[in-house]
Amino acid sequence: MFDFYPRLALNNLRKNKDTYWPYMLTSIVCIATYYIMQSIAMNQGLLQISGGAVAVSIFFLGTIVIAIFCIALLFYTNSFLIKRRKKELGLYCVLGLEKRHVAMVLFFETLFSALFCLILGLVFGVLFSKALFLALLYVLDFSTPIAFSISIPSLITTVVLFCILYMLLFVYNATHVQRARPVELLRSTQTGEREPRASWLLTLLGIVCLGGGYFIAVTVGDPLNALLLFFVAVLLVIAGTFCLFTSGSIALLKLLRKNKRYYYQPRHFISVAGLMYRMKQNAAGLASICILSTMVLVTVSTTVCLYMGRDNMLASFAPASINGEVTVTEGAERTPQQLSAEIDTAMEQDELLPQVIEERYIWRSEEFYALHQGNQISAAPNNSSQKPFLVSLIPLEDYNSMTGQSLFLDDSEAVLFTNDASFSGNTVQLGNETLHITKMLEEFGPYRRDTLTNVQTVYFFVVADASRMTQLASAAGAPEEPILYVFLNMAEDAALQDSVMQALVDHTPPETLYNLSSRTSITEEWNSLYGSFLFLGLFLGSLFLMATVLIIYYKQISEGFDDHDRFSILQKVGMSRKEVRATINKQILLVFFLPLAMAFVHMVFAYNVICNILVIFGMTNRMLFLSCCLTTFLVFALLYLVVYRLTAHTYYRLAGA
Repeated sequence: MFDFYPRLALNNLRKNKDTYWPYMLTSIVCIATYYIMQSIAMNQGLLQISGGAVAVSIFFLGTIVIAIFCIALLFYTNSFLIKRRKKELGLYCVLGLEKRHVAMVLFFETLFSALFCLILGLVFGVLFSKALFLALLYVLDFSTPIAFSISIPSLITTVVLFCILYMLLFVYNATHVQRARPVELLRSTQTGEREPRASWLLTLLGIVCLGGGYFIAVTVGDPLNALLLFFVAVLLVIAGTFCLFTSGSIALLKLLRKNKRYYYQPRHFISVAGLMYRMKQNAAGLASICILSTMVLVTVSTTVCLYMGRDNMLASFAPASINGEVTVTEGAERTPQQLSAEIDTAMEQDELLPQVIEERYIWRSEEFYALHQGNQISAAPNNSSQKPFLVSLIPLEDYNSMTGQSLFLDDSEAVLFTNDASFSGNTVQLGNETLHITKMLEEFGPYRRDTLTNVQTVYFFVVADASRMTQLASAAGAPEEPILYVFLNMAEDAALQDSVMQALVDHTPPETLYNLSSRTSITEEWNSLYGSFLFLGLFLGSLFLMATVLIIYYKQISEGFDDHDRFSILQKVGMSRKEVRATINKQILLVFFLPLAMAFVHMVFAYNVICNILVIFGMTNRMLFLSCCLTTFLVFALLYLVVYRLTAHTYYRLAGA
């Protein structure tokens, strides 16, 4: 008797391959994906590379997200399987098997499928983890080779997680069968959906939720507020999407049914009536496809944008080989000339030639955050709701020393460098002081206007002298806290830049304190950060895409099984095969391209809030993000069309059309 259950389970798996193979393929991909991410997160070699710790932290978060997503996805696919098998399980009970016997069959089915999926999933995970690990090192731009090996802890973690998951799936299935009566199981596939009611309350709730989410996304301006409110907007949009797909679609179908000229045509009659009686089930699936499609578009477009824009951001945040500022203790003032001499002395003491510094830019500055109305500029209050910009006041002698020029300015004149393309005019009001702009600069020190596209708006005013700088800062209501900036350009050699920075720290007077960073170290950290985001974004995007494809496939199978007998009857009563096929094509076009259109609308309204969130990471190039969004959508739409065409063939075959 004990051999009977395994043989019956294997026979069931073989005969139900149309529904089991997609489930098993999904399980294999989930297992392989989780193992790959876990093995990367546990690779100790990453911790030995500059910026590797950031990557490891991101990948550990990625393993949590992937685990949660895999659990939800496998439970969804399992619910479809148990629904399609209800009649078969009910037949076992009628033929004499007790429910505990049916549970034993389910146990062996779960055991065999779990063993099969775990073995293949781990094999593919190990095989592909090497290639993906090399791809990760390329994306992170790590030149130092890192050893790759099969991660035993990752294997154990993956096996334990998915064994627990399969056990929970078995308990869910057995409980489902235990609570149902055999007659209910037998008649489950013959039980039709009652005509759903168009709940205007639910429709109104959906409109309010969706409108609220869109309003937050469009109106939020501050980057920090955008990050906090983004999740609120996401929850509102998800709730609104489900409500509108559930109730709004039913209301639309009923309006179409009231239109007699439209409804009483063979193709329209079948399409509208078929959707009407199964809309509750369709609505949840369509809303899920819409949300998953939006997740694919958001994750891929944002991570690709961050990765592609990292060089422009680097040019803004690290314009020189060594960048920083100098703090001088009270009573020990430094001019740029004095500081430059100290730098040369410090390098000579550390046996470094001062000539290795190809360019040096040093200046004093008093700066503050400000707001403007027209040409009136004043310091921004702490509780300001407007987005402030940075004002920096620099004495003319520092600018002349840095550029080798011999400009002259009186107290009412200034030279301006700004990345604000909207600025116009030749006068500026700082507090109660008026400045006449004698010259607009295209560059200032290491900064260039065309490279300051990824930072906030800045205004650099070169004024007559240091005393005028302090006077103007006071007139604008800004604190008098002068800063000494230093930017040094040299060969892009990490060791050389580190040696120069160390020499400045070790061999300058104690009252001169440096806060420096090298472009090479920032490059390594940013490549690690944004490369990790890109890798994880593509990883999660692939998972979301797989879930979308799977839901579409299962929906096509479900519709095909449900429509087979119905379309056979329609052909017997006079509809031609061509008319039946046209009816099917119209129905699935309406069902499966509506989520894609809705996902595009979601992305359009999410554009502003995502742009503001990207500012936190230093990305303010909205045109780059727009191009990434459009490219991602076009690629996704093409894949969506391919999936639709492939799954439509399965639908036609099952429906007998």
